[in-house]
Amino acid sequence: MKSRLAGFVAIALLASTAGLPAQNYNITDLGAVAGQKVSKGYALNNSGLAAGSSSNPNGAIATLFSHGKAINLGTLEPLDVAIATALNGVGQVVGYEPFSSSSANTFHAFLWSNGSMMDIHSASLFPSGTIAEGINASGVVVGQGQLTSSSFHAFVYANGAMIDIGPPGAYQASAYAINDAGQVVGNSYVSGGVQTGFLYANGKVTNLGVPSHATATSAVAINSTGQIAGAIYLSAGGSHAALYSNGVWTDLGGIPGAAGTHAIGINTALQVVGIAVFPVTSYHPFKPGKHVGFIVRNGSPVDLNTLVAPNSGFTITDATAINDSGDVLCDATNTSGYEHAILLTPK
Repeated sequence: MKSRLAGFVAIALLASTAGLPAQNYNITDLGAVAGQKVSKGYALNNSGLAAGSSSNPNGAIATLFSHGKAINLGTLEPLDVAIATALNGVGQVVGYEPFSSSSANTFHAFLWSNGSMMDIHSASLFPSGTIAEGINASGVVVGQGQLTSSSFHAFVYANGAMIDIGPPGAYQASAYAINDAGQVVGNSYVSGGVQTGFLYANGKVTNLGVPSHATATSAVAINSTGQIAGAIYLSAGGSHAALYSNGVWTDLGGIPGAAGTHAIGINTALQVVGIAVFPVTSYHPFKPGKHVGFIVRNGSPVDLNTLVAPNSGFTITDATAINDSGDVLCDATNTSGYEHAILLTPK
């Protein structure tokens, strides 16, 4: 039964991608908050609004990219830095801010709505800090809460209250995304065990397990119908982007030469985007391996740099989100050597 389901999932994925035209993309530079040279994109909604950060020369500034403007969302405390990690369809934004007033720069999760930023941190549950990672249309927020400096759990915040959802027995766990049906995905690690993705729905946690050819799994994104994107960590080494559906992980493969591929975003049409990470090129001096943003086509990751004009002025390093129109949020290096958030729109 398992192998039949796996085959069904693979066929469904191929059908969703094979029918797509061999489209290229137009690039829109989302810019940065006035006076800053760098920006990063973390989340994208179906209206084309994006959330992320701006920086350089200043520290991180939580940023909403909206209709050609990069908007500074402010901070909870003066002169702090802040990062926006997710947004929903009505433009509510969540993220986190290290509080400079605390000796340990404790992270506080925030919710930004209608021009105002609200502190949603729960010191009683998570004394060592909270990070908001996802929000749905109902304003339900998910993320990570620090129990101690090394142990953390996933949380759900709704109707003014935060709850610790574990998962039960987890030493470390994070919730990364929530869809409008209230399904939450994340990762958990049991001390002495392995990392696995999990799904939380209707008060119940489901462990997503590990395929036979892998040692661990990661779940970081979920679409409107409950399909999950993430990664499987291979027994032979490295990682591959992966799709979880109907109880089965489907290995989406890698990009030649990359040490690992990780799916970061998925839309309702089962289009998957993510990041390929290449090996370190030098240790003395240290030179990290390059990143390449990809989209899955015909069942395999394709470098997005091959799908834009060669003279675009950008080198795409990370694909971080995709919406239901097929727009892709990416980070890219421009000709001046600065990283900018960009939006790819299908031609």
